[in-house]
Amino acid sequence: MNQIEVFLLPMKPPKEKEEVSKNVPISQVYDQIAESFDTKRKHPWEDVTEFIDTITKENCTLDLGSGNGRHSRLLLEREIDTTSMDISYNILKTALKNELALVKGFLTGAVNGDVLSLPFKDNSFDRITMIAVFHHLDDEVKRKIALKEIARILKKQGQILLSCWMRTHPRFKKEDLREIIEQGEKDVLVPWKMPDGTQIMRYYYLFDKEEIEQLLENANLKIISSRESFHNLFIIAENQSI
Repeated sequence: MNQIEVFLLPMKPPKEKEEVSKNVPISQVYDQIAESFDTKRKHPWEDVTEFIDTITKENCTLDLGSGNGRHSRLLLEREIDTTSMDISYNILKTALKNELALVKGFLTGAVNGDVLSLPFKDNSFDRITMIAVFHHLDDEVKRKIALKEIARILKKQGQILLSCWMRTHPRFKKEDLREIIEQGEKDVLVPWKMPDGTQIMRYYYLFDKEEIEQLLENANLKIISSRESFHNLFIIAENQSI
């Protein structure tokens, strides 16, 4: 396995005690909830583990929107070249802490960047995981740009595992969101409760299955499999770009 240098490319270091509004960028949201998020997201999802089981040591992998590194860590434990990337500077630091503390002898690249302008050369990766990220993009233009960028950096016949929440998710059955979900609203703000009781709003777009599949196909990302699991949609798509 080739070791990858550990590095941080900060887009903009987060401000301390920045006031949160409903319009705050998702990067700043996760900067503020990073430590709290890390305490609640420790274990890899089974559907992601199944995809990782298909990745070999010869594959170069990007964990796009890596969060606190729970899936990057699993890749590293299997001695797979892995780069962790997240738009949140603070949550990326928790990923580095978790990965380097538990995976001795293997290093991961750590990139603070935006899916709308991925800082990688064309045809860089054999596999990409993008777990619970795509639904944070708040308009169709951004979604199309993100998928175009993903197709650009994926190798020919490289694969991506992408997941997003479904509107059947139990979180949407709670009183604060149930009514707007039943009305068919697709743009929603979901509160994250901090230890001190403060609620920080996170933006989600609730895709229809056919809608997200069409976006992938339009980006020359051919659907290999698509399934709902634990109220999340998991799609594996293969790069068909020339």
